[in-house]
Amino acid sequence: MTTKIQHRAFSTKLKRCPTFFSCYPHPKFPTISITSDKCALNCKHCGRRYLRHMISCLTPDVLFTTCSKLASNGAQGVLLSGGYNGEGYVPFEPFLDAIERVKRETGIFISTHTGLVPGWLAHELGRVGVDLADFDLIGDDETIKLVLGIDRTVEDYRRSLHVLKRSLPHVVPHICIGLHAGEIKGERAALEFAAKIRPQALVLLVLMPTPGTGFEHITGPSPAEVGELIADARLKFPGAMLALGCMRPRDAGRVELELQALRSGVDRMEVPSEQTIEAARKLGLQVLRLDACCSIPSELTGVSTWSST
Repeated sequence: MTTKIQHRAFSTKLKRCPTFFSCYPHPKFPTISITSDKCALNCKHCGRRYLRHMISCLTPDVLFTTCSKLASNGAQGVLLSGGYNGEGYVPFEPFLDAIERVKRETGIFISTHTGLVPGWLAHELGRVGVDLADFDLIGDDETIKLVLGIDRTVEDYRRSLHVLKRSLPHVVPHICIGLHAGEIKGERAALEFAAKIRPQALVLLVLMPTPGTGFEHITGPSPAEVGELIADARLKFPGAMLALGCMRPRDAGRVELELQALRSGVDRMEVPSEQTIEAARKLGLQVLRLDACCSIPSELTGVSTWSST
């Protein structure tokens, strides 16, 4: 079922761009963890579980060597990530010179999953050549305490968002729908905060009740709830690139969730189902493949990376 707000949102998307990009980060845009599977926090939606699937680079030398090999094998970019420290950010401090060298010698696109970086580190990331920050944005103080368990507030998230905006060429807010134990709580406030920086792109995620985390028994938001919030985002950011990211349930309700996002006006989706790709075509969209992370600016990926799928 498609609601009136979804009809408006999809019409807005069509006016913006009648194209749907299916995004496949691997192998041309892999994710690297500079902390391996270590994290000072134990967030209830992650439990350090997702770090295990990243390429581990624990030293600056290993990071440079790994990125150089990836580039020589055809990688167009990397996402630098890792576990948070006790302050709630990925500790990139020892890796700055290596990141600068990677950028200088390979020219690959560098995204970072930053967390609540202090101002000086945001500035340094920009100085050494980081192209983009993927920034998890939370719009409710209770959610921060419940999920991350750190003594931080919404104001800290707003502050980091703005300092990243001043320091890096591109900042892409990521908002997780249902992060508050499956409840829709601070997401619309997060949309308001994101609007303050006028982002060129916005990524929506959906809580995944994952075994081995604190939320394994949580019932996440329904596909209809996800669709409504994505439609709100589409109407609030009519000119921005809107994506449904990789973190979302892949269970029996996967296809309906993806279809709700599609009908609500997303421009991109990371690894969509074949049913979703076919539905996009039936809606009159041109479906193109993008071999990169869904948050990457279109003008920087190069149209040669797109092909019919």
